[in-house]
Amino acid sequence: MKTRVCFFLICFLAGFPPAGPTVFPALAMGDYSKLVVPQIKYRGGSFKPRPDALESLLVQVANRTSIEVKRVSLDMELSNPGLFDYPLVYLAGNDAFPPFSPDELNVLRNYLSYGGFLLIDDNSSVSNSKFDASVRGTISELFPRVPLQKLPEDHSIFRSFYLLNQAAGRALVSPYIEGISIKGRTVLAYVANDLGGAWSRDKLGHWTHDMVGGGEDQRNRAIRLGVNIVLYALTLDYKKDMVHLPIILERLRRNQYR
Repeated sequence: MKTRVCFFLICFLAGFPPAGPTVFPALAMGDYSKLVVPQIKYRGGSFKPRPDALESLLVQVANRTSIEVKRVSLDMELSNPGLFDYPLVYLAGNDAFPPFSPDELNVLRNYLSYGGFLLIDDNSSVSNSKFDASVRGTISELFPRVPLQKLPEDHSIFRSFYLLNQAAGRALVSPYIEGISIKGRTVLAYVANDLGGAWSRDKLGHWTHDMVGGGEDQRNRAIRLGVNIVLYALTLDYKKDMVHLPIILERLRRNQYR
């Protein structure tokens, strides 16, 4: 019952009418009164090359939706049992990192299976990076029978708040998002375009990284994608129902200049 109440509360805060039937996340729900997104801490490599990314994104989520956020920097190892208190976690980097242990992979697999969502962000801004190789190796160990696949353009991630048609970031390494979907629910999304670099602002509100190959329009599309991913992680894919299309279109018209 608590899970259902949390879901409908998030729908209300985001301005969406709940629709059913809907798949409700199980154990990885956490306290939705104020959204916090932990960043996965791992050994080796550089787990946090964009230290201001998540806090900056949460400011955008708070400004553009009615979701309440808590601007804290929370780094969390997979061995931390508190992982299951959060609906969304973030894994980033710009270099190779050692494989996770079998126990760590089992925890992450359970977290995703029970309702959690993982966003992976390659901050290197280059194709076929060392981080990319480590990510693909990790995912193949995590879900050996479920291949990483390109998400279709009509996936709910591209329309959960804004209507988008491709993946942007600080760089444009790949125009699409790759993901892992289980029983109709996407549990993991991998973006190769350095989302964190596009989101990041310093304490004075200045952008900390220049865009590569594009200007502020590209940055805004990267921010919109981040907002969409957060909304998808909280509400899943119920907006695929065509009854919501007029609402989405109206929201796009209202928010296109934000």
